[in-house]
Amino acid sequence: MCLSIGQAVAQLGLRTRLETPQAEYAPGQIIVMFREGVSPVQRAWLRQVAGAQLAKRGRYADYELWQFSPYADMRQIAAQLMRSGWFKAVDPNWRIELADPWTPNDTLYPQQPALPVIGAPQAWGLWRGDNNFIAAILDTGARLDHQDLQPRLLPGYDFGNDDNDPSDPFGHGTFVTGIAGAATNNARGVAAVAPNGKILPVKVFTDEGRGYLYDLIDGVNYAVAQGAHAINLSLGSTSPMGTFETTLNNARNAGVVIVAAAGNGNNTNPFYPAWYPVCIAVAACNLDGTRSSVSTFGSWVDVAAPSGDVYSTTYSNTNSYGRNMQGFTSYAAPFVTAQATLLYSLVADGPTDRSQARAQAVRELIESTATPVPGNYVAHGLINLHASVEKALTVPVRGRVQIQGYAGSYNGRTVEVVLRPLGGGSALATANGVLNSTGDFDLSFFNYLGYYDLAVRAQGTLLKRAPNARMRYPGVSGLNLTLIPGDVNGDNVIDDADLLQVLFNFGANNPSVDLNGDNVIDDADLLLILFNFGQQGE
Repeated sequence: MCLSIGQAVAQLGLRTRLETPQAEYAPGQIIVMFREGVSPVQRAWLRQVAGAQLAKRGRYADYELWQFSPYADMRQIAAQLMRSGWFKAVDPNWRIELADPWTPNDTLYPQQPALPVIGAPQAWGLWRGDNNFIAAILDTGARLDHQDLQPRLLPGYDFGNDDNDPSDPFGHGTFVTGIAGAATNNARGVAAVAPNGKILPVKVFTDEGRGYLYDLIDGVNYAVAQGAHAINLSLGSTSPMGTFETTLNNARNAGVVIVAAAGNGNNTNPFYPAWYPVCIAVAACNLDGTRSSVSTFGSWVDVAAPSGDVYSTTYSNTNSYGRNMQGFTSYAAPFVTAQATLLYSLVADGPTDRSQARAQAVRELIESTATPVPGNYVAHGLINLHASVEKALTVPVRGRVQIQGYAGSYNGRTVEVVLRPLGGGSALATANGVLNSTGDFDLSFFNYLGYYDLAVRAQGTLLKRAPNARMRYPGVSGLNLTLIPGDVNGDNVIDDADLLQVLFNFGANNPSVDLNGDNVIDDADLLLILFNFGQQGE
């Protein structure tokens, strides 16, 4: 047990300059779970040494609630106690909140049951997108003056008629556009899958309803040039289109997520371009997850999204809406396109940070979080907006540490990663884990996106800085750090307090003081302290 814990806690508790307790946990409270074999006498001794009072014992399991000064930093104390080796788990008494879903005030939102089916309200409670990210809808155009679309529309272009007026004479594109990008929380009409973001209307059909491959190729290249992050293709053909596949591959290489309707053939036959691997192929499903009766399906189709019973904008007038009951894949695809746009703003550093790696991260988030569907008629399942946003906000940090002079197995030894502002400053968050036998660790931070400095230490070592870490999904990996042993009490300096701990435990088998991992506290541990004496962590 680190004697300095009690001293540090006493100092924190007796400060004359009072500090406001952290609102994120109950002031001065900590929950401890002891490792196996710690006796009641030892538990009382540990509380005394730490300077804590026993507040409560667990009613249905073996844990204790300890009370310290309300002005003490419980995160710091929890980390110190965990490093002592006496505890299986230690946590501040975190304040918990209801994970409230966000409900938009759009008047027709109660008639959009597909949005709760994909976990949209829960996702919106975490993230609603970024207006600097763009979804391109390649279709029959859009009703440009529709009051529920106009605020989110970019100028766009009409390749079917070679002009700059992508107005929709048919309604298909208007309906698709409303699903992905209707103005949301504006007390009007419908809500979109992605409440924030811009829509680029790209008309690839003539006013007579004819569509040709040449215009489609132009439309994709235009969308890429205009900065689109996702492209929706609720269209296609049963005929292969090699030139178009090349175009789509180029778009993917530029960092654009390509989403395509799987077709309405009620079979497993190829439908292009969805068949091409570059596309996220989307089947249509009912609200219970079963396949729409008309939807194409099969192992080549990636995900499903709702289509039957979907409400959206229509082209009849500037304030018109309608419901689709047919279950066409045309109306399932924009669910995924909007999801991709929303996620892109979480994995990228900004709207210009488009790359194949970013697009692949978005696709992985969509597919890996999908929910299995009855009959497994698609490869991954029904899209889950909530799960995909939550995963995008969870940033893994992976790496390997080596401790100088360490001879034993690292297995089970604790590791701590501290997240700090770039250039230094107080800790913003701390994640704790354990090493495997070779010193590998894998832990994560939630909702810290951007660039930060990381500092890593294993049990008994000084902190080692890993500067300028990009904290965005898919995470930080490949950290390889050599750590300096000797900081037994976790105060990030090797000094007399650490030396006393080794002397106090000399000859014992105490993992928290065993600096070289040979299962005994002896001269080798003492020499490590003396050799590194006076060093401070980064």
